[in-house]
Amino acid sequence: MPLVVEQLFKYGLVGVMNTLITFLVIAILSYLGFSPVTSNVIGYACGLANSFFFNGRFTFASTNGRKAVYRFLAGFALAYCINLAVLLALTRQGDLPEMASQAIAMLAYNICFFLIMKFWIFDKDG
Repeated sequence: MPLVVEQLFKYGLVGVMNTLITFLVIAILSYLGFSPVTSNVIGYACGLANSFFFNGRFTFASTNGRKAVYRFLAGFALAYCINLAVLLALTRQGDLPEMASQAIAMLAYNICFFLIMKFWIFDKDG
């Protein structure tokens, strides 16, 4: 199996775990009356450490160490800003239920973050 296919598969496994954690937290907080953005921020914070650990070691087998932490946080910030932009655009438009907007925003985040991790955070040359 080509390396990128293997990495996509592993990223998918880690992503499923992170997405379930994130989405569950968002759903609970939304149910409790938190705003969509607050729910989203807290949900993503819950999955962040898990994502760094499993993607660094399992998905990309990185040895970049401390530099990877800083890159991970910067890459996360970029992908998360894209996520929030999508979420805000969809919720302001008002055509979709809130949780559908959250799911679409999460998809945009996941695609962007894989590419950032693969080519910048956990690259073998970094």
